[in-house]
Amino acid sequence: MKTLHLIPNTLGSRTPEWHLAASSIEALRSSSRIIAESEGAARRLLKDCFPHEDPRNKAIFLLNEHSDPQDLVELIQWFRSEDDIALLSDSGCPGVADPGAPAVRIAHNAGWQVIPHIGPSSILLALMASGMNGQQFAFKGYLPRDPKRRDHLWREMREGLQRRKETQIFMEPPYRNQTTFNECLERLTADQQLCVAVDLTLETEWVRSMSVEEWKKVTAPDLQKRPCLFLLGH
Repeated sequence: MKTLHLIPNTLGSRTPEWHLAASSIEALRSSSRIIAESEGAARRLLKDCFPHEDPRNKAIFLLNEHSDPQDLVELIQWFRSEDDIALLSDSGCPGVADPGAPAVRIAHNAGWQVIPHIGPSSILLALMASGMNGQQFAFKGYLPRDPKRRDHLWREMREGLQRRKETQIFMEPPYRNQTTFNECLERLTADQQLCVAVDLTLETEWVRSMSVEEWKKVTAPDLQKRPCLFLLGH
């Protein structure tokens, strides 16, 4: 049956055999075409998984935040072929905090089999390591830059924490991590928990979960230009 394989990418590691299931790597090998967020990340994974093969051998269709409706019309044509397709994210799981969902919808509408493969998700890894509520949680993506929208989202997160006891998870572009860490200390109450998860699955991985009061007593971590997730809880 024609299949769309949803294949996670590493979180920056150049050793995919450590972080991707063997079935994920084999599905990537068997797929002649790739839908990717960026060509560079896709070619890099191909090179790391299959070092003795030319990473340019597979056709790549770009699907990202810059794609428009005409791009999706062109993508539909890909699902009129018989060859399996792999959907890749730049980092982590495709379709989760990632622009790949339209390709999955097209596959379902075309009657294709859709198979999610095993690999790392920074959101779940951070939640696992946080010690916070893993039964109810909300992922907010990137915080908006606009002050009014940002204030509104902070109110929404505080309501989730207080009323529903939901763990709140979000991220920032790496160059804003340090500013956002300080913002968390300012906006949260002393007894609320803040977890910072940095460089997950890499040799420099660092995860720390403490109350805001405790965070204020220690030296602030160096978060600049490092992939990071913030988690808020009780």
